[in-house]
Amino acid sequence: MGRSQEKGQGPIYNMRLSTVGATRATETGTTHEPTGLDLAMKLHYLKAAYIYTPEMARDLSVTHVKEAIFKLFDQIAWTTGRLWRRDSGRPYIKCNDCGARFVEGKCNFTVEEWLSKPDRSVDEFLVYHQPVGPELPFSPLIYVQMTRFKCRGLAFGLSWANIMGDSFSLFYAFNLWVKVLSGEKIYAPETSIIDRRFQNPNPTVKDPESIKQVDPVGDLWITPSNKKMVSYCFNLTVTDQMSPHFPANGDDQIPVFEILAGIIWKNIAKVREDPEPLTVTIIRKDPNDLKPIRSIRNSQMISSVHVDSPVAEATVEELVRCIERATDERCGIDEIGGSCDGSLDFIVYGAKLAFMDLSEVDLYEAKVMGKSPESVYCNVEGIGEEGLVVVYAAAKSEERVVTMTLPEEEMERVKSEFKKCGLIAP
Repeated sequence: MGRSQEKGQGPIYNMRLSTVGATRATETGTTHEPTGLDLAMKLHYLKAAYIYTPEMARDLSVTHVKEAIFKLFDQIAWTTGRLWRRDSGRPYIKCNDCGARFVEGKCNFTVEEWLSKPDRSVDEFLVYHQPVGPELPFSPLIYVQMTRFKCRGLAFGLSWANIMGDSFSLFYAFNLWVKVLSGEKIYAPETSIIDRRFQNPNPTVKDPESIKQVDPVGDLWITPSNKKMVSYCFNLTVTDQMSPHFPANGDDQIPVFEILAGIIWKNIAKVREDPEPLTVTIIRKDPNDLKPIRSIRNSQMISSVHVDSPVAEATVEELVRCIERATDERCGIDEIGGSCDGSLDFIVYGAKLAFMDLSEVDLYEAKVMGKSPESVYCNVEGIGEEGLVVVYAAAKSEERVVTMTLPEEEMERVKSEFKKCGLIAP
């Protein structure tokens, strides 16, 4: 049964919490063993919010939505389990069907009014989040929020423990769910240990720069930080706002993400003078893994880029060329994450200034009743003090969305640099 919360979450009110899970019981004693890479990501949580118009969503009831979730979790039941520790301290997931948390909320804005807000980080309110812990066996790994707007439009928000799988896994699970909502049958093959290993790894990197050990957090999995981190989200038009920084050069097609990362890296370096971010982390889909995502795992490529000269004085083209030579560090991260039997604590997002590329993912294929979402928002919870920039597709093909999370003391100065260079409107 759902229970009411006295207080809402900012503009969201009348929030009710309940539990959803699989309809079939998992065999007693079944466990899911995280890899070293999974364990390295355990203090991070992935967030996504999808907003749908009233024309599509007005007839979708809570019952419809929950029934679709039940069918989804019948396929991926292990994600509804709970974390426990071995005697050695190593975390594992006990597949005990305890379920995910389902949150219902209402919003006094229409979809049109909500989408008129220029800073899209307001969509954080559409994603209910709680960290794992302090009692591991009682902490869900997934939170699903269903927000009903005043106009009868809907938002679906997901908070997803990164120890289970990367952003591409979250999108895969969400797309399965909306297929069920649209009346389709789904099938999700079980993920074996072999399937969870990444393709063509680079075993030569033994001391990765993209991971950082933090002070022990015990069983409350929150990234330690001495700085308040804030998020800012904006849309930009590729041709209008990026071309002045990196004009097209014949047939040499440079991906939009890499140009954007170079521009943003340079502007953050201007603000963060001492020390400059000479090393950054690049997180993206493994280009060697050409198969469609059909499993839940951490397979994202995590690479490191280092420059020896001042970033603020470099050209964007020089930075882009460095990003192209990024070194895959997953093997080293996997080894470190599993060291001391997985009992140590690490961060990846924000260990160094990090850039995550989701721009190749068609977020708008998540159609309900044949209708794409009006807007999609992506971010990460538990980011280290160096910050994170996420780049992903917008509703219009010529646009990109950037969600940036930085220390509060830097954010306004970075936005000021963006205005000077035309990346955002003055």
